[in-house]
Amino acid sequence: MNITQFANVFGETLEQGDVVVIAKKQTSLFSSPDGVLAPEVDFTENSYDTSVCGIVCEVKVSLKPERQEERISGEKGKKAAKPASRSSKALAAPIEVASLEELAAVDRSKVESGQIGLMVTSGAFAHCKVDADIAPINVGDLLTTSPTKGHAQKALDPSKAVGAIIGKALGSLKKGKGKIPALVTLQ
Repeated sequence: MNITQFANVFGETLEQGDVVVIAKKQTSLFSSPDGVLAPEVDFTENSYDTSVCGIVCEVKVSLKPERQEERISGEKGKKAAKPASRSSKALAAPIEVASLEELAAVDRSKVESGQIGLMVTSGAFAHCKVDADIAPINVGDLLTTSPTKGHAQKALDPSKAVGAIIGKALGSLKKGKGKIPALVTLQ
């Protein structure tokens, strides 16, 4: 089972079940105390996107705002004009682990901007947001990214699906948008 950490710094909240892709521009390289990098991710918004990297499962830590501002401005005590944006230059930034009390107060199913989250990347199941208005989804169907922000869809075109498969549906949805369990097998 693979669970990977990621950074959310783009200002939108990611929720449990959101399908995410590697952000086109990595504004910062976040690393934990043990040196593990946390790539920045963004919602999927394209069908058959080969930059798909996982399904959001929960928040891991919060970046402390004063530290994030110091990192951006480069000086302790001096506040930056605004938080990191998609046009910022890349900076190496250590992750500051929140205390157990701080983490207990956080809704773990949502990863706010300025937080580090965890995503399922393979070998496990996750609840996945899907759009069955594109095509009904049945148990065993292959799932890929969809044009619906943060959602997967049934893979209808095998030639486009290579490198864009999220996993297999473990549940069904005949129409509409919802969450179903999925076996994550990025391919």
